[in-house]
Amino acid sequence: MARKSCSSFLFKKLCLFFFLSFGWNIAAQDVNALIDKLKTELQSHPDSKRTATIYSDLTWYYSNVSSDSALVYGGKALREAQKLGDSTLIAQVYSDVGAVHFRKGDYQQSKENYLKCLKIRKARKDTKGIAKVQNNLGNIYERTFDYKKSMESFLEALAYFESINDQKNTLTIKGNIGLVLLKLKDYLKAKKYIQEEIDFETKNNLNDGLCVSCTNMGNVLLKMKDTTGALRYYEKALKACQSVGNNKGISSALSNIGSVKADQKKSQEALALYQKSLEVRQRLNSDLDEAVSQLKVAKEEVAQGKFKEAKFILKSVEPLFEKQHFKDHALQTYQLLVAVYAHENLGDSVIYYTEKYTDAKDQALEEFTLKATNELETKYQTEKKEKELLQQEIKNRKKTTWLIILSLITLFVGLIGYLIYRQQRLKNSQQKQEFELQAAIAQIESQNQLHEQRLAISRDLHDNIGAQLTFIISTVENLKFGFPNVEAKLGAQLTKISDFSKTTIQELRDTIWAMNNDNFTMEELRSRLMNFLEKAQMAQDQVNLQFVISAELDAFHLTSLEGINLYRSIQEAVNNALKYAKAKSIQVSAQQHENEILVQITDDGIGFSEATVVNGNGLYNMKKRMEEIGGTCTIASNEGTGTQVTFTLKR
Repeated sequence: MARKSCSSFLFKKLCLFFFLSFGWNIAAQDVNALIDKLKTELQSHPDSKRTATIYSDLTWYYSNVSSDSALVYGGKALREAQKLGDSTLIAQVYSDVGAVHFRKGDYQQSKENYLKCLKIRKARKDTKGIAKVQNNLGNIYERTFDYKKSMESFLEALAYFESINDQKNTLTIKGNIGLVLLKLKDYLKAKKYIQEEIDFETKNNLNDGLCVSCTNMGNVLLKMKDTTGALRYYEKALKACQSVGNNKGISSALSNIGSVKADQKKSQEALALYQKSLEVRQRLNSDLDEAVSQLKVAKEEVAQGKFKEAKFILKSVEPLFEKQHFKDHALQTYQLLVAVYAHENLGDSVIYYTEKYTDAKDQALEEFTLKATNELETKYQTEKKEKELLQQEIKNRKKTTWLIILSLITLFVGLIGYLIYRQQRLKNSQQKQEFELQAAIAQIESQNQLHEQRLAISRDLHDNIGAQLTFIISTVENLKFGFPNVEAKLGAQLTKISDFSKTTIQELRDTIWAMNNDNFTMEELRSRLMNFLEKAQMAQDQVNLQFVISAELDAFHLTSLEGINLYRSIQEAVNNALKYAKAKSIQVSAQQHENEILVQITDDGIGFSEATVVNGNGLYNMKKRMEEIGGTCTIASNEGTGTQVTFTLKR
């Protein structure tokens, strides 16, 4: 039985390999045959219009084979069309070039070409062409996370195709709307829209559409935790993409199947699929798509413990994601680099990428909140202005009517006017209250989303980075226990690694503590500082540590950023005094001074001359942290007289 099972497994592997390789070759042959046919026709020197049309067709067919070749022929097509002055053909070329840039991942260039096409088609009043461009623009806005504009473009296109009963384009756009709903996490509606498109395309054998729609359905099912269903649709997408030679679709399908295999802990299969996906992406000459595929390879190599290979890939894709502002992929890169550097025991790099990950995540949250708030405010102000204009128009019409019949029914008109005015005022007041309520609800929802994402970040930091640091500590302790006769120097190094990891975990916990609170009081900060100073006292029992905080500060509230920066600065000042001052006594005091919080760290140590000392990272970090929250950091010290560090924060 075991031999039979093994043979069956090998047979399936061979079938899969044959299916992938043979499918690509057949599809590539079909597309290449069309390209060769068009090139042969060019050699017969057709007329100018046919030449321009052939160049445009080559642009389209090459878009799935080689982006660079497609753009070369797109340029030739545009020049020929402009010589002819054929606005219809010029618009089509702009559309084809826009499609090439879209497949290449250059959404800005794609958008510019589609807008040029749209301008021409609007001038020609080409309603069908306008609807098609709006659909393409909707796809660009969806890829660049502008879901509001994306939905507006799709709905405009949908209205037209429904009006002419064009079922194919109607269902294609519904599938695109389903993709936006997927990004907005409305999975049930997304599934409904995309399934309508898939049913139609399956019935009519439209493999070009199935290549995209089956991929989207797989993504929806994966979000709904239906891994089996997702895998089935990804395999359908792969087959459809291969049948039409869509290399980008083939690469996406392979990558998606690889992600499922990775989640199923089938690392070898996942890595092989990612590598195959990367090979296909490289044919398209799309740096961004290739980088996304490389990131998945790096993720799987980290999972397999191939940290050196993963590091090489991650460092190569990091600048591209940052330059293109692909924040989600940049965040994944930082997170994986934390794991790589933790494996290499490079604590500074671990902290650097941890902070980089946290800063990027915070920035994304702030941008999301600001954008949502601005959109709500703009919507509110626009609707309010429209209402006011409408009311003014109604008022003017009524005024004209009343003037005509004023001499006959003055008293009656005055009474009716008063009643109408009163009713309109009540209506306006009610509408205003409704708008204010909607704005308040939207603001609360935005704050809730921000808080939930903060909690998610803190869980990721605790579960991933915290667990890895704990593993390092455990490993070092096991080494010391398992090898008790190890050399003293090596033992000391192991102890330093363990202590450093424990310190990093404590700092990570402090960061999570700050992230989980929108604001907190000085009383909470005092408790945190007391805990830190007690540990410092235990480590340096020959130094007398004193902490005095004025009771009037207990009611003061700090934001999470103010709290963590002030806490880190005090922590840095105390650590510097313990390390370098050779002090017998260190006093930390906090009090209110006019409209400021005043914190002083004073020691009776050896002091230093500010004119001769070299500013290190510690002094720089204290000043930088206080500047970030609108505070100041001053240092007063002379040799032999001790040191006083003063932090001020305005309230």
